[in-house]
Amino acid sequence: MQDLRQPGGDPAHTISIVGLLGQVMQPNLRPNLRVVGGGDAISQRRDFDDLARLTLPRILVERVEAREIPPLLAFAAGEIPALAAASGAVSRVAERNRDSVWVFRRGAAPVGIYAMLHLSKDGLERLLLGELDTTQPDPRALVASGEAPSAIYKWAVVAPGMASAGICAISRMLQADRYATANLFARPTTMGGERIMASLGFGRVRSGLPDLHRYVRVANRVGHSMAAA
Repeated sequence: MQDLRQPGGDPAHTISIVGLLGQVMQPNLRPNLRVVGGGDAISQRRDFDDLARLTLPRILVERVEAREIPPLLAFAAGEIPALAAASGAVSRVAERNRDSVWVFRRGAAPVGIYAMLHLSKDGLERLLLGELDTTQPDPRALVASGEAPSAIYKWAVVAPGMASAGICAISRMLQADRYATANLFARPTTMGGERIMASLGFGRVRSGLPDLHRYVRVANRVGHSMAAA
């Protein structure tokens, strides 16, 4: 398992989010993304890529193993009920790409989950057209483990309280070469969720979905590209 363990740090810098980024598992049920506590990482504007540099409380972040998926989803269903029946879909996504589903732990106990879809070129096109089924993702819309995705769709996040430190570890993991230029996409489910996403640098994008938001990675921005040249 990859260990993205965090060094000790200031608990005030806590992104406290519980919820669902997008239409996951049940087409007609979209549980709320809501702030449940925390500090100034959300109240101040801070790009998602900048979270990789934060020093936060110690949380162990690991890829989810196949045998862990059912009990982990049972835990996460306390915040996102739709996940209780999602074991099959999550297992298929994790089998296709092992970097898709991560668990946050404090000691041995799970305290959070972060799931994403690593989209192929075809998957990104389907997402932008509003034709991607995010409840039962087609494997052809996803890249395999080790391949560079065309984009990453933030699928489901449960990270209450100090568990949100794990999101910073995910940001750090996504700085790897094969992920650094993959723009992020997500769908907020409440006005509060949209404000959180705006504070992290997400903005609405024209697409076949009325509420699709995109985060343009730092590596893809014109100023960054000119400086690198």
